[in-house]
Amino acid sequence: MAPDKRKGVDGVDGVGRQSPPEYPSETSGSKSASNRSKANIRASLACVQCRSKHVKCDAGQPACGRCLAEEKPCYYAKSRRGIRDPKKRSLISDKPPVPAPHHGNLATGSASKALPFGIFNSVSDGWTAPSPTNTNRHESLAGAFFDHFYPGHPILPPRKYFYKYVESDPNHYHFLLSVIDFCGALYTRHPRLNDFREATYSLACGHLPFTVQSIQGLHLLAIIAFGESKTSHHIGFANRSWKMAIELGMHRKSFADRTLDLVWAESCRRTWWYIKFQGMIRRLNEAEPVTGTYDVDSDADIPFSEEWQYQAGNIQLPVSLAQYEREVNLGRSEFPSLAFQIEICRIQADITFLCNDASDEVEKRTDLINQADSRICDFLRRVPPWKMDVIDPDGRPDQVLFGAVAWAHISRIRLRQSTSRKGLNIREYFPLGPPRGPDRKGQAVKQFGWNPHPVDIQAANSVCDLFRYPFPIKSLRPMMIPGLLRVAIVYLDACVFLGLDSPVFRERISALIRILTIHGETWPLSKKIAEDIQAVADEYLPCTDESSAHTSSSDPDDWNTLVHEAMSSSGGGGAPNFFEAPGGFDAYSYLNSQFECVLLDHREPEHAMSPILPAFGAGGLAPPVSGS
Repeated sequence: MAPDKRKGVDGVDGVGRQSPPEYPSETSGSKSASNRSKANIRASLACVQCRSKHVKCDAGQPACGRCLAEEKPCYYAKSRRGIRDPKKRSLISDKPPVPAPHHGNLATGSASKALPFGIFNSVSDGWTAPSPTNTNRHESLAGAFFDHFYPGHPILPPRKYFYKYVESDPNHYHFLLSVIDFCGALYTRHPRLNDFREATYSLACGHLPFTVQSIQGLHLLAIIAFGESKTSHHIGFANRSWKMAIELGMHRKSFADRTLDLVWAESCRRTWWYIKFQGMIRRLNEAEPVTGTYDVDSDADIPFSEEWQYQAGNIQLPVSLAQYEREVNLGRSEFPSLAFQIEICRIQADITFLCNDASDEVEKRTDLINQADSRICDFLRRVPPWKMDVIDPDGRPDQVLFGAVAWAHISRIRLRQSTSRKGLNIREYFPLGPPRGPDRKGQAVKQFGWNPHPVDIQAANSVCDLFRYPFPIKSLRPMMIPGLLRVAIVYLDACVFLGLDSPVFRERISALIRILTIHGETWPLSKKIAEDIQAVADEYLPCTDESSAHTSSSDPDDWNTLVHEAMSSSGGGGAPNFFEAPGGFDAYSYLNSQFECVLLDHREPEHAMSPILPAFGAGGLAPPVSGS
């Protein structure tokens, strides 16, 4: 990647930190225009697209023939020749013209959606369809970004404040706006999505000013690249963002304290802590070697505003890490959602080495795992139940809090999963099996109507239960995808290796595939993970009438013998129904109540699906429902 520019950007102070002005200037735009008009500007002989590819350009206006044929945006850079004044030369940019966003109703509006032809004639009985509105590109794409991506990654200033900052100084937001447009294009499936992707990635790999806006853009783009399965881009952008943040001094308390704008100061603190949180997730996923963001000595304060306070601009005083720990030790549990996320980030940092290192003795390692698990359980007990039921004006729960709770349960799973299962390729490492086999003593309780229920299954159930809330699948964080893969592995291990095959676990695998498939309409990584889980389920989980052998008989793996012995100890001729308890417990009714919010996304009617109990293909994963 190209080195970053430290100088030559107006408005950047000695450490390269760019903050928005206290009050938006109404004359800044006209002043820039007047300065720009004084320079003698000549048009280039070739457009920027052709120049970047080193191909011949016919210099056609308003677009050259090559760009018209390839359906790409065509624009011409202004010539700098003959302009000796460096200040005037700096006013001329090779960047494509970006129309100034219209902010009249962006704070409350959302991305416009196309209506079917003739819809106005078919709507009656008091129902009305919204009239089409003429919105420019930034309104539509930025609206999609703030509606779907921003709630899980609220590092930018709240929407209404962000647009004011952009209006007051659009030049410093060029790269960040490009990232926002690209992200919005992903959600809206914009016809020029590839152009947005190419332009944004090119900007991210080039020269960027050392500003908070550049760091925020790189951080968000790293997450987007992860969801798009572009691992090298994800690693590069993430490493670059945290290195720039450290060089700017964002990890220091004094950095945010220097600005008088409370909203901007809160945004800076959030940006630093989200960079650390993403670094911990990367280390927990073991995707690639990660630079130790958590190892950096930092005294940055913890943002202490609830999400609804932050969005309203009602910024609370931040607290130091020592103050927060003191409050926890005193028994206080009422903390902002972001404070809970920061705490689980710190817990993950402490257990990462334990997850990745298997050199300790078994007994010692078990004690360390139990200690780490106790910390996570204590964290979960302190989450106020009332906060889980709070929803925003659009009917969505607090996604920052839900993300923290989900990662707490996923961390419990990660503590117990085999260290040999690394990365995201479940097709390759699933046959390695879990770190333990079926517990014969635990299997013996099944004949009394009891069932083994390991901790990892309890944690997996807790993650799935989060989707009982009105959680929009489309807004699920891309970095959550590996966590859902681990949840699916828990149920697959239970059915294939541990002798705990049941309709309930099969249905949970089915529901996870549905969630990832819907999420995969936006993020290719989710689509791939869903396909991989389905392929493993098809291969290892036959129909229930063939469940006497849970794995292929041609596989010489020792797991076959262990699972067969565990199944035989139940005393039944066929596969027992482990979840058929006295009292008429209906597993299917239970499952449908658990996942009705997953299958019917209230804000995405096109995703309404048929009832649960799908088949995975030939043979089918879900057992047939008896008509009796």
